[in-house]
Amino acid sequence: MKYCLEEPDYKLSPYTGMTKKHWIETCHLFLEGIFSHVKEFQDPIVIPHSGDKVSYPQPDAPEWRYAAEKFEGLARSFLIAAPLLMNEPEAIIANYSLKEYYKNQILASVTPGTNSYLYNLEEIKKSAKEGEHAFQHTCECASLVIGLTISENIIWNHYTEAEKDIIAEYLSEFGHSRTGHHNWRFFNMLILAFLDRHGYQIDKGVMRDHGACILSYYAGDGWYRDGHRFDYYSPWAFHVYGPLWNQWYGYEQEPEMAAKMEEYSNELMDTYPNMFDINAHMIMWGRSSIYRSAASAPLAANLLLRNSTVDRGLARRILSGNLLQFITKEECFVNNIPCLGYYGPYEPLIQSYSCSASPFWIANSFLCLALPDEDEFWTAIEKNGVWENRDVPVEETTLDGPGMNLTNYKETGTVELRCGKVLVKKGDPLLSEYSRLSFNSILPWEVFDFIGPEAMQYSLLYKDKGSTQIPNILLYAGEKNGVLYRKEYFDFEATFQDKASIDLADFPVKNGLIRVDKARIPDKPYILYLGHYGLPVMDTENISIEEREKNGAKAIIAKTQDLQVAMVIYTGFDLLAVKENFSKNPVTDESILIYAESKRDNYYEYRDYVLITAILHKRDNTFWSDEELFPIEQITFEDKEKCGGYGKITVKHSNGIETIIDYEGIEGNLKI
Repeated sequence: MKYCLEEPDYKLSPYTGMTKKHWIETCHLFLEGIFSHVKEFQDPIVIPHSGDKVSYPQPDAPEWRYAAEKFEGLARSFLIAAPLLMNEPEAIIANYSLKEYYKNQILASVTPGTNSYLYNLEEIKKSAKEGEHAFQHTCECASLVIGLTISENIIWNHYTEAEKDIIAEYLSEFGHSRTGHHNWRFFNMLILAFLDRHGYQIDKGVMRDHGACILSYYAGDGWYRDGHRFDYYSPWAFHVYGPLWNQWYGYEQEPEMAAKMEEYSNELMDTYPNMFDINAHMIMWGRSSIYRSAASAPLAANLLLRNSTVDRGLARRILSGNLLQFITKEECFVNNIPCLGYYGPYEPLIQSYSCSASPFWIANSFLCLALPDEDEFWTAIEKNGVWENRDVPVEETTLDGPGMNLTNYKETGTVELRCGKVLVKKGDPLLSEYSRLSFNSILPWEVFDFIGPEAMQYSLLYKDKGSTQIPNILLYAGEKNGVLYRKEYFDFEATFQDKASIDLADFPVKNGLIRVDKARIPDKPYILYLGHYGLPVMDTENISIEEREKNGAKAIIAKTQDLQVAMVIYTGFDLLAVKENFSKNPVTDESILIYAESKRDNYYEYRDYVLITAILHKRDNTFWSDEELFPIEQITFEDKEKCGGYGKITVKHSNGIETIIDYEGIEGNLKI
């Protein structure tokens, strides 16, 4: 089922070979997979449930959830079909006329008595839970109007006026209804904008309230806070729907709001390309990662603005590379459909608001197919942005608005993301997706099991407890002199009082991060763990584990055929070890985790407060030189006991550069 790139054009697209022709081919690939589940022309699109215990509808779900499943199949597949129809109006998929199928199915879905009927709002409310006011239908109505706008001349304009009125009445009910207090505001805005464009009456006060709310979420540096989190919903929702709304409504009727949305989109374009690695692969981060390459969609949506600033050659390179990251992998497809996972199926990645059709949010990036053949997006030669400058081995981008730092490693071609401003409710499964010291484009996170060491995070075990504590709040203190400062608390609930915490200070070197963290754990005895990234192990691979030592620093290297991780402990830890994990990694069943361990038994000891490590990686299996593996030459403390209880810490690199770590002032500068 995977996509095989044929007849690549490496003159126009030197990095991917992808042209508009290939994007159209991927539409056919996806739609052929979708329509393999449509047995008769009048049948709705229902993708088989994967059998997981998280996605909807589960066996005890109310009937409207089964309708929502059908609506996702219709609306999200339409986001792929509509751009294809714009380019191939007479497209045939699985022996069906694509335009006739969607024209008939959209009308049937809002017509009571048909097999495809999706229920109206009042019917849904009858079986809704108490206090439930926002429904998946609102989201899918927004996707529907995007598709209807893209294919306006092929589908919408061929309805009778009476048929248009039926569809519009259905849309209006959800467009004017309650919605979620986050990116969902945009769903209502798009529905209302579509109706207004086609002469239907809307409540413009409701529209203004939604728009004002959206603007209030803006945090700076191109990033919106999605209700209470920073994640890909800022790029793939706010910065996709904003330009569409501007085109349909904002520029003409709310120019001040539209100007702000345009400004914020262009601000994102200044740095967002740095979030993709040398192959334009994205980082697995945050909820809804099953949407995959929708992460690159804002680069296409920015082109819809009147004053777009994105570099066209760079935008196409990232959009194409990000798409190829997934569709060229056979394991990505189950039942001919992108599965509920990242590469292969991975249940820890699934949220309860997703169904088997949900991954087709990937279609947001297909907005680029709405651009004409002569647009510079299709004619410009691909560029690779920050990766074309190999003179600087490491480049950093610090974004104070969302509390994020991006690090581009030229040696390995990877990108690393460090986040502050993270808060996840204790016990929430989303903890695995947000609470990490860093995220990496080639080493995705592993699900927490609360047993011992965890990938890319500290975990704390008190001897009288059966499970570990994991930080669920990361506070941001900014970057100073090349060092990023943050703080995290374990099992935060309502107060910091008596909670264990870690002052975090880290900075990049050629192959990874140096961590100079300070433990602030009042209760004893405890065991504190720090894990590296989990290293995926293929069934046929042989793992090699190597231990080395230099001047008291201990290192362990774990190596596969084309990927290596290495961890070095300098101060604060008693043990460096390796454990084998199963069913935790999203890439393979087996993975290897290098971890460090620190034990403290007695209260009020003045000893080893500072935990200094190197967390390194390579994208090959070459030998580690001493300079690469042991990037620290000397560590100097200001306190006489050399424990780091107070004062600055000076780290001298193996190349002679010095970095000063100073925790003073962090406590008064923490932000969420």
